[in-house]
Amino acid sequence: MSNVSFWEQSLRNIGFAIINDLYAHVRHTSPELEKKKSVINQSFKLALARCSVHVIPVLVSITILIVNIKQVFIGIDFNSNINSVTVNMALLQTAAKLQELLIVASLATVAFQLLRHELIHGDGIPLGLLAAGFDFTRLSYFWSPEILGTLRNVFGRPSKLRRVALVLFLVTAGALATLVGPSCAVLLIPQPQGWPAGGTVLYLNGTRAQIWPVSLSAEESRLKDLCTSGDATENGICPSGGYYSLWAHYARVNTQTYQQVVPDYARLLSGNDYYWSLESSSPVPIRMISLGILGNRASTFIQARYDVAIILDRLMHEWWNILRSKRAIRDDNVEDRAAAAHVLSPMTNVQCSEAQNLSHSDQSVLFPEAGAMKSQLNSEPSQHLRFSWVRLPELVDNVTTGAIFQSPWTSDNRSRIVVGCTVEARWVPAQIHTDAYSFWQGWYPKNISFEAAYPSAGTALLNGLPNARDAIAVSEDWLSTLTPAVGKGQPGYHDWQPTTIEGILSSAHLVDDLFGNDGHLPIDKWRDERSELLMSIVGSVFNDGLARVGIEQAFDQQGPPSTWRSAGFVKANDFDNAILQGRKAVQRPTTGNITELPVKFSISGLSYRLTIVQILAMTVLLLHMLIALAHVAWILSRQESSGCWDSVIELLVLAQNSKPAMTALANTAAGIKHSSTFAKQVTVRVAGEDHLELVYEEKEVVTDSEMADFHEADCNGTQSSGRVPHPKTWPLRRQAIQIHSDGSTEQFPEADSAPSTPLIGTAKDHGLTRVEVGKAYG
Repeated sequence: MSNVSFWEQSLRNIGFAIINDLYAHVRHTSPELEKKKSVINQSFKLALARCSVHVIPVLVSITILIVNIKQVFIGIDFNSNINSVTVNMALLQTAAKLQELLIVASLATVAFQLLRHELIHGDGIPLGLLAAGFDFTRLSYFWSPEILGTLRNVFGRPSKLRRVALVLFLVTAGALATLVGPSCAVLLIPQPQGWPAGGTVLYLNGTRAQIWPVSLSAEESRLKDLCTSGDATENGICPSGGYYSLWAHYARVNTQTYQQVVPDYARLLSGNDYYWSLESSSPVPIRMISLGILGNRASTFIQARYDVAIILDRLMHEWWNILRSKRAIRDDNVEDRAAAAHVLSPMTNVQCSEAQNLSHSDQSVLFPEAGAMKSQLNSEPSQHLRFSWVRLPELVDNVTTGAIFQSPWTSDNRSRIVVGCTVEARWVPAQIHTDAYSFWQGWYPKNISFEAAYPSAGTALLNGLPNARDAIAVSEDWLSTLTPAVGKGQPGYHDWQPTTIEGILSSAHLVDDLFGNDGHLPIDKWRDERSELLMSIVGSVFNDGLARVGIEQAFDQQGPPSTWRSAGFVKANDFDNAILQGRKAVQRPTTGNITELPVKFSISGLSYRLTIVQILAMTVLLLHMLIALAHVAWILSRQESSGCWDSVIELLVLAQNSKPAMTALANTAAGIKHSSTFAKQVTVRVAGEDHLELVYEEKEVVTDSEMADFHEADCNGTQSSGRVPHPKTWPLRRQAIQIHSDGSTEQFPEADSAPSTPLIGTAKDHGLTRVEVGKAYG
């Protein structure tokens, strides 16, 4: 446009042309009629102004990419003046929509530039692409008759490389216009998720075989004397150190349904109803999650290792203090904080057979997968329940130990209910981590999760360690430390001096209401719910004992066990930065056998993280940036630009000021139905001195009489009444089809002009010329 300043053109390109108009009204320089304007301007400043539409979306995209690549943690809220996460999220969604509109406007500018270039400098474009600068944002446009007609035009002509490139660009722009909205939303709106916040490597003393033994014996433990005494349950380092917590948990069992009382969020976190926090006696400072998968015939239990959890607990305190000071993280701006380590953990599977009503003389007990096996049952009548561990040599390769439960005898001392169970324990890969619901209660690295199902029989432990067994073997003395006698004055104590597991079974009311009114023992009163509860108690007691294997190495072992402190670790140089960056922050011991244990720390809240979804979304923005930069380079290198016909109104006005194409667009006033019409070639040419018109390719159909009429008029120098002679509206390329009087047709080859008839004569002869740079047109 002539006499257009840099700022006027910039405002027009970014969509604020109204400011130019208001400014002209204020200065009283707005004319009543439009003035002539330049179609093509040769000016570096105007070319630069026409590229201004790319500036804002490209800069915003760069900012979005930087934030996502740096992976910024925000927290629970945005720390903004608007104290509402919902409002802030809505504002970010609005910003994502605005960025989408800016990118689409940028792509439209490139599309208009390419279409204008072909209309003005090239051979023209198919009619189906005339409004492509507006339509490419509609996905349905790419399977419309317009595109079908365009393809017929592109592949039906020579020199089709530029046309193919133009169509490919429009398809790419359409795909970007469709994807840029979701991509901006993905990259701009932070997600509530875990955010990596550091890590390191811990070192455990011992080999894998020593840390995760496949054979347990109290004789090999330095805690034998301590854990077989009357106060063993008061020492958290003993296998029975969780007795008080287990007894209290099962004392809350519903005596009507035999269902355990677990937190409401148990199934949400673990996928199972058996999920509860287990406390220990001193010196163990932490609580652990006991996780179980219960069933009528088999139940599985898994629990984290105490020694690993205790060492991890101390390391987490160090990490959290460093994170708060160096990263300015506030407690009240973190949804949750977590530490996790992949470590072999104990898993116990318990199966129980159907209940039997056995008399004095019966010595065969049913065991799962083994059938009836003779066992040395205590046949002395008793009014209290009994529980005992038994060896099962026949199943030694697949079973850790056996167990027999006996109910109280009937009132006439004739029989009692007996249930045989098998216990299989293994070390399995699992992840120990903090419980998501314990954040505000303190640090408890207690939860555990595992991805695989329970290992099938025959799977070797410890990944093929020599002499590994299918199941962990335990000695009788270790079982004695697991279930010692309940001390006098302790919960669950009775005059008949029960063991700890017998005390728990009694507190669970397992045998309540088992006898009939006549004192007899109906076998049908032992329902599946009682078997499930029995397996739950046996499994949780056994698994908690296994979880305490090697627990002493987590303490300094100075003085009485009740005064032991958590063992320390030697910090490496640059400990603070190393632990936040996930490098080795703890010095490796120089002597003895060492096993490495990687640890990961994370916090959760709103954050930007670089995942595969973000990478795909970033690719969309990067592709737009490349297109925008290529357009800027092209425009500035040529210093030639145009700003015409980039609105529907301007395109309609151009068409209105053009002479009708009565043949090429015949019968199209009420709409276009066939793709062949959209295949027509259209260009912009100058008619006369300064009048711009749309010029169409068309096939001229004339009869013999019309041709004769025209020749007669041409010889006399007069104008005929036919529709043929209108030289100023003839297309640059046209094809004639003559209909003879006998009904036959004759088709003339396409040509830019024809010499002495309506099909002959150059465009210039008929007043049609190309648009010139810098010249003003009306």
